[in-house]
Amino acid sequence: MFDVVIIGAGLSGLQAAYSAKNAGLKVVVVEARNRVGGKVWTVPLASGRGYADLGAAWINDELQKRVTAYARQFGLKTTKQRLEGKAVMQLSGDERFEFPFGITPEFSPEETKNLEYIRDHIQAKSLRSEPPLPEDDSVTIEQYLLKLGAGPKTLAMVNVWAKAMHGLEIDQYSAAWFIDYCRTNCGLLSVRADDHTGGNYMRFEKGAQQLPNGLAKLIGEEDIRLNEPIASIQDHQDHVTVTTTTGNTYTARKCILSIPSTLYKDINIFPKLPLPVQDVTNNTVLGHYNKSIVCYNTPWWRKKEFNGFFVSYGGGPVAIARDSSVDEIGYYSLTCFVNGRPGEKWGNSYPHERRAAVLNQLAAIFNAEPDSELWRPLEIFEQVWQHERYSKGALAPVHALGHYTKYAAFYGKPVGNLHFVGTEYSREWKGYMEGALCSGEIGAQEVIDTLKQGPTAKL
Repeated sequence: MFDVVIIGAGLSGLQAAYSAKNAGLKVVVVEARNRVGGKVWTVPLASGRGYADLGAAWINDELQKRVTAYARQFGLKTTKQRLEGKAVMQLSGDERFEFPFGITPEFSPEETKNLEYIRDHIQAKSLRSEPPLPEDDSVTIEQYLLKLGAGPKTLAMVNVWAKAMHGLEIDQYSAAWFIDYCRTNCGLLSVRADDHTGGNYMRFEKGAQQLPNGLAKLIGEEDIRLNEPIASIQDHQDHVTVTTTTGNTYTARKCILSIPSTLYKDINIFPKLPLPVQDVTNNTVLGHYNKSIVCYNTPWWRKKEFNGFFVSYGGGPVAIARDSSVDEIGYYSLTCFVNGRPGEKWGNSYPHERRAAVLNQLAAIFNAEPDSELWRPLEIFEQVWQHERYSKGALAPVHALGHYTKYAAFYGKPVGNLHFVGTEYSREWKGYMEGALCSGEIGAQEVIDTLKQGPTAKL
């Protein structure tokens, strides 16, 4: 018998296992995939020219202490997000304008004032140390903004933020959830910032996959069982049995679930979770959050004085893109986020249609000529997270309207011998790798505190 079985080898599960093992507990991690990392997934270029992060990528070494500590412990090299050059805003297929990166785009004076008012309102509210308000949870972000007097350009801009952050649109989830997400990430401006004040500041030279791989080695790869999808969990009051679809059974005193809450309903859990827990988790959704990473021989957009960053209201499926190059190793790429409703349509298209849509939009954004290197990528990587069986979307599960405050007393709280971790539960950097590590720490401590009075398991 183990002291604790951890379901899921994403960062939360790995951190929970490592913390529990450091406390002297006997642990086993059971993972459905053939790899560790969950929504952290890095793949090498066939050419050997670099690494593409299909999932989580960005960190901040000043604001995120856990991920930074591991980066230093594992000796991982990082690169800062490149900011020099012009950004682009695309309003439609034919309408675009360029602006210095880091300032409010050149809307009319009235539109600029309206956008800055709404931005500053959300920023101020997201910096307050207060619980989410039921009245904000009962309305969508769009309804909330309209009550504040948001104009069409402002609504369109916030919609881009929502798509980029969660793969959803402002008429699909609550204002309270959106604001509280920003609150856990040091405020709205920090979520959006690409400099040292924000979450999009740095990336790993050889990809974020190095982080879960390093944690797996610390745990001991013999304690991590891959290719073991979970079929059922049974809580017997004094122990738990976890059965996989391969027919293996793991017995432990405690169980930590480190999978998105949206997936709980896919597992036969007995006794059934309390009705409030079922109601809230059965109705969480994961956004249409997709990446198209276009790799090139050179950073050709810089020759045109662009920094690779753009936002788009229309004119193509990509909502936002960044230069994701690692100059230090000669890797040059643009990471395009194809999210929200356009992402859903794009993800269901044929591969050649997806690639054509992205390249055509990039050509319109950067005024590319017919003989431009834009049309000659070295490699293109696509990741449609909704199609990934054990993720079914990204980044973090989002509550149904009204549920975030209604079920706050139940969401993520232990049920019998079952404990729940994941970046969705974190009060620090929710949705980021840092948030996943934070939640894993807390979940492990819950188990440690419960078991410390009794003997540990004997193998």
